[in-house]
Amino acid sequence: MENLQKYKSSVSTAKNPTIVNDEVFKKLLENCFHVLTEKKEIHSVSSLHNSKPDLITELYASLLSITSEFARRSSSKEEIFAFLQEECGLSSQRANIYYDYFAKNKQRLEISLLSIGNYLPHLIDVKWKIDYIVKSSEVDASEGPLFRICLIGQQYDSAVDEKVLTNYHFTCNSVELLDLIHKLKDAARHCNTITQRLF
Repeated sequence: MENLQKYKSSVSTAKNPTIVNDEVFKKLLENCFHVLTEKKEIHSVSSLHNSKPDLITELYASLLSITSEFARRSSSKEEIFAFLQEECGLSSQRANIYYDYFAKNKQRLEISLLSIGNYLPHLIDVKWKIDYIVKSSEVDASEGPLFRICLIGQQYDSAVDEKVLTNYHFTCNSVELLDLIHKLKDAARHCNTITQRLF
């Protein structure tokens, strides 16, 4: 949730009904979910400004950011409520309004995020089993274990307009598996380093 902390103060402005009344809050949410799923605004943000146009614009941008982050992480209801109520101080009524929009649009948000760019599938799971091949009837004459790996990837398919799962199967021995694990750890470390530089 550390990525969300930078939006905490601007989302907190939504708890003040004199700055953001219920009607403006709902219209901001409608815009937010339409922009993230259908790429267009329903209401002009400039028409929602009252005496604090900069705060409304900042709140709108923060709602877009936290919504995409919640969808990217597949956040649970409890995680969303914890952030909105405990971290930002929103009332349970406003947190419920936000979550209703989020729950209604969650699948479309995830599809929208998956359809950005033309990238390799997002790996969501792995299945594996170990086989042991004995070349003769003697136990000591063997190749060692073989690992049969199935990586499950998820990618947006524009032809059917939904998420599609793809299985990638391969077999490797102990040495190859250890090499793969080391390469994955190096890649994860590299990604963490880049992420820390950006944020």
